[in-house]
Amino acid sequence: MLLVALVLAGLAAWAVWNYLQNVENEIVEGQEIVEVYRAGEAIAEGTDGAILLSDFNSGGTLITQSEDQAEDVPVGAITTAEQLNQVLTDRVAAGPIAAGSILNESQWASITVNVVPLAEEIPSGKQAMTISTDNIRGINGFVEPGDRVNMIITLDIPEDLLPDELAGIAEEPVAPEEGAPAAEAVATVTYTRFVLQGLPVMATGRDIRPEEDAPDTVEVDPETTGDTTPEGEPVEEELGNDTTFTLEVTPEQAERIAYATENGSVWLTLVPGDFVEVETTGVTTLNLFGGNLLDDIFGN
Repeated sequence: MLLVALVLAGLAAWAVWNYLQNVENEIVEGQEIVEVYRAGEAIAEGTDGAILLSDFNSGGTLITQSEDQAEDVPVGAITTAEQLNQVLTDRVAAGPIAAGSILNESQWASITVNVVPLAEEIPSGKQAMTISTDNIRGINGFVEPGDRVNMIITLDIPEDLLPDELAGIAEEPVAPEEGAPAAEAVATVTYTRFVLQGLPVMATGRDIRPEEDAPDTVEVDPETTGDTTPEGEPVEEELGNDTTFTLEVTPEQAERIAYATENGSVWLTLVPGDFVEVETTGVTTLNLFGGNLLDDIFGN
């Protein structure tokens, strides 16, 4: 009886395994597995597809290869190496692509803009000069190509260069440390004033101001650019522009800007289209509070 029970148990186990194997085969037969390519890392808008292809072909991780069920693959997905090369060649990312997203054709835009050298955009008699600031001094990235900005400088001026009306307000020179070589001490005064006004901004970062007759920019539909994570969450928007500015200046203005940035602290202000240059006298400790500080204190 024990032997018969063992035989029956073995037959039952074989029957169950055979049944499950048939079910699995039926499920697999109804599925189609396709090859897909994913963003191994987040891809920024405007990324050149040629860079990604070069990295992929050299074994990099910017693009990864995997398999997925055909029913889960979005329309237009890139499923072959030949298609990958065809889609990314001479194209850039039309929008941000989250890491892990399946790459598809709608995420890439053709490079059709004729690149005009910046030198051809500079008016006769002018030059292009680039300066860099932090977000605070650079108006928090709100400056766009085509805007105009004013430049303010704060620097220490030696007392012997001050006008007579500012005599006596210079800070006392700092005594040299013990053992330090003796040097002639010069009293200075901190002075803040506009150094240049109405400077045209040719570019912010690598974004060049458009020509006057240039067509309007076409916005890319975010629903087709892959600007979500694999879970469907929106990608965090990058706010603000670059605070590296290329300005249109005369040679004399270029010299003044170079001196200002090398010897003082520079701030920029953004001005409206109808801005008219204003003459100012600058600020020192003496007139910081709107009057003559010494008169206010001592009643002179």
